[in-house]
Amino acid sequence: MLLALTILAWSLTAPAAEVIDGISFADDPHILFVPVEEIAPALGWEIKLNQESKEIFLNGQALNAARLRKLTNGTPLVPLDELQRAGATTTWGDDGMQALVASGFFKKAAIRFAAKHVEVDLGNQRLRAYQGARLLLDSDISSGREGRKTPPGDFKAGPIKSPMHRSRLYHNAPMPWSVQVHENVFIHGFQKVPRHPASHGCVRLPLAGANPAKWFYDWIDIGTPISIRGHWPVAAPRVEKPTFFGHLSIQNAVIAIAAITACVLIVLFILQRRGKG
Repeated sequence: MLLALTILAWSLTAPAAEVIDGISFADDPHILFVPVEEIAPALGWEIKLNQESKEIFLNGQALNAARLRKLTNGTPLVPLDELQRAGATTTWGDDGMQALVASGFFKKAAIRFAAKHVEVDLGNQRLRAYQGARLLLDSDISSGREGRKTPPGDFKAGPIKSPMHRSRLYHNAPMPWSVQVHENVFIHGFQKVPRHPASHGCVRLPLAGANPAKWFYDWIDIGTPISIRGHWPVAAPRVEKPTFFGHLSIQNAVIAIAAITACVLIVLFILQRRGKG
């Protein structure tokens, strides 16, 4: 009886598990990742980095570098089974969409498979990829130039998705890491991505640096919602045309009024003198 009461008291006082949006990739959609820097404090674990070997240690256990992934900003992601190897326990829900990862009784986090969606901002020439509320990718783009504008609207990725697609309209031009959006409009990688519309209608992602184009291709699933909004350039806010006095400071305005008043008085004085003459 005492043991049962003790367990009941623990269950009533135990803090609720922190819910974290997990990250999944299209090439292995059943594996769920989580940022190392988020899961470590949730489980009460210390993070250590070996500066020479670049190995990451959690709970004193070296993580398998071959199984880690990264965001384009360099944030390391660890799969849940690596957390088990480091000493955590993982319990999956009945629907397989959420796992409770725990270290001891009080340190735990619920990692969930959150829905993916993509937003293309034509006005600011940016693409943002989300999983749940988590912003995973925020990249420059080049959309379709005048006469070849990228169509706005709500679409779904696919059905074509290819590491090297070739344009049927433009001389068999290579389009690496291509994801179809709508008819002949694709999101794909390109060497030069200026911050203004420059394509024939597609949305270009950079291949340089951390290669956002490949990262996006590896992450997005066929059927992921893609929303394209806005207009290039962004409409400038209307500004009221200032009056003459609107350009002046209060001090300068007083001086200007005084000068005008003095001029008027001088003119009146001259006219009065002429009248007397």
